[in-house]
Amino acid sequence: MRTVAAAGAPTDTAPGRCARAGRAAGGLLIAMTYRPGTSVLHVVRPAIGAGYCAALIVLTLTVTHPLVLAGLLAGVLAAGAATGALAAQRRALLLGLPMALLVVLVNGLASRHGVTVVARLGSLPGLGRIDVTAEALAAGALLGLRLLVVVLCGVLLARAIDPDGLLRAARRSWPQAALTAALSLRIVPVLARDGQRMADARRCRPPGTAGAATDRAARLLVLRSVTGSVLDRATDLATTLELRGHRLGGRAVRDRHPWSRHDRAVAAASLALVALAAAIVASRAAGGHGLLTQVAAVGTTPRLSIPIDAATVGLSLALPLLIGAPLLARRGRS
Repeated sequence: MRTVAAAGAPTDTAPGRCARAGRAAGGLLIAMTYRPGTSVLHVVRPAIGAGYCAALIVLTLTVTHPLVLAGLLAGVLAAGAATGALAAQRRALLLGLPMALLVVLVNGLASRHGVTVVARLGSLPGLGRIDVTAEALAAGALLGLRLLVVVLCGVLLARAIDPDGLLRAARRSWPQAALTAALSLRIVPVLARDGQRMADARRCRPPGTAGAATDRAARLLVLRSVTGSVLDRATDLATTLELRGHRLGGRAVRDRHPWSRHDRAVAAASLALVALAAAIVASRAAGGHGLLTQVAAVGTTPRLSIPIDAATVGLSLALPLLIGAPLLARRGRS
């Protein structure tokens, strides 16, 4: 028996669940598009804002200590709250958690490192004996956590940084590449909306007919239709731009506005994050045993070793402050 919600839509059927999942994925894609705002990350120069997000990603890929990664996660979420991207980050977390769990599972099954066996799965043809170790699961969990932080940084970049301003800055050096990237950024939300409309029309077909939501053989029709129209749209855009003279190029206009206090604050935070990442890499390459080496690497071979001391805890608590401090101001470019 089918349960009907107050709005009249089925809630417990497989097509209903697929529809909700499709709307969630499409909503995330649309929510990740740029939305104008008045936050600090919106009003700074796009190149500086993009460098800030890139510095967060670089530092995330450098460290593996769980406490420091947790501090980075808190800082990125705080930055999302300050720029109005927290809702999009929450959707990204809902879709990214299964990927992180998959990373943990694959690493636990594929890795042969570690001596603390937590599960013996026997032998499989071609794979040999499979023993799941705590060290392999811990390494997979760290990789999954880094993946989540990188995804959230990408959402922050897409939500708060003006792509047109960023491409205008790149136009002075790579005019054709900047134009191509601008068109790509514009066509992705259009394709997402096309896919949603096609999926809605497909769900309106009666059950049992070709192309209906219950037709398993037709589930790829929407994806095929959307991707099939990409080449036609690209051809039409190229023809239109050529007729309007974009092929001839033009002289780029240089931004002569002085740097604001927000530009300087965000740039200083970005440099501090990059300097911290560089110091961690240098300390690890030199084989030191100080704080930066502990932050750079967590021992997972042969036994799990996570060094925790007052300095590591202090760094994990200071990172959210370093990340969020430039974004405390509300408005203005003074």
